[in-house]
Amino acid sequence: MKYSVFGVYLAAALTATAACSDNPAQPSSGNSSLTASVVAPRPVSPANAAQIRNIDQPATLVVQNAVSTQTGATYTFEVASDAAFATKVQTKDGIAEGSGGQTAVKLDPLTPGRDYYWHVRATVGGTTGLFGAASKFTIGLPITIDPPVPVSPLSGMVSSGWPAFTVVNSTRSGPVGSLVYRFEIATNSSFTNIIVAATVNEGSGRTSFTPSGQAPAAQTTLFWRATAIDNTNMVSSQASSAQSFTYGLPTPQAQLAAQEGLVLWPGTPPPGTNGHATLGNNWEVAAVVSFDGVSHVKPLLEELQVFDLIDRGLDPCAALAWMNANGYPTYAVCSPTVVGFAFEYMALNYGRWDLVQRVGG
Repeated sequence: MKYSVFGVYLAAALTATAACSDNPAQPSSGNSSLTASVVAPRPVSPANAAQIRNIDQPATLVVQNAVSTQTGATYTFEVASDAAFATKVQTKDGIAEGSGGQTAVKLDPLTPGRDYYWHVRATVGGTTGLFGAASKFTIGLPITIDPPVPVSPLSGMVSSGWPAFTVVNSTRSGPVGSLVYRFEIATNSSFTNIIVAATVNEGSGRTSFTPSGQAPAAQTTLFWRATAIDNTNMVSSQASSAQSFTYGLPTPQAQLAAQEGLVLWPGTPPPGTNGHATLGNNWEVAAVVSFDGVSHVKPLLEELQVFDLIDRGLDPCAALAWMNANGYPTYAVCSPTVVGFAFEYMALNYGRWDLVQRVGG
């Protein structure tokens, strides 16, 4: 009898245990609010495979806010140099969720000329979500522009009126856009009193600028420099080394060239100073028609240049040699007192250099 009663009690205990096992306790609705669920944020900007100019650094990353059952999420941004995120280059942690449905973070400047990968995860209510899809962007190569190199006028030169200010074009690297050059002419070496400034498009190999007005009233010392500018990328070089020169009033030959709309020396300026020769009375601007019916303006620029070199102290043959050696090719022939052109002579007569039309053969 006692055994039977014990057996009844044991059976009842087992039944109660089994009932507990089949119906485990469920958390209350109050406890479930302590654990949040969160869905990974989605990348918004930059778009996948975006190209970012180095000049536009530092880059900003933007994601669509994570979907979660609680508010107050924070975000972790990771940037790596490989798609597997084995080499992380930047981590921005604890970024507060932004308003308007998006969260953004500004990166530190990255090494240019490389690909980068980034992804983001959110943490809310003690739950850290998974990283979202990775996205790629590329930082472009850096742009460097060296200062242009002055060619003329160089320090110590004396001009006859406005010279052609010339530089060797800047060397550059990276994705440089079209360059322009800003020329500045001042009365002092600190360039606090700039009297002429102009911007011109880059030339082939060299770039030049010749002022058309605003000339000093008398001979004076001036300073000039040039700067290369890439307006597309908002990058510029340092200014070229400043050069000083003496502005001289225009000589008669320079004035004749200007009347024809020409610059006496558009490239390399010649040596010496003027005052060694006298221009004859028959040098005047005129329109003539050649034997083949083509209209020309006289005197030729070549003739004015030859006289200017003689006026600077060179003999006629040395003048022609200097022109051929310095970018002003000429087929003229010379003697100590005559320079011959195609249909005209420049001859020394009674101490003056005159132009004489050729007659006959």
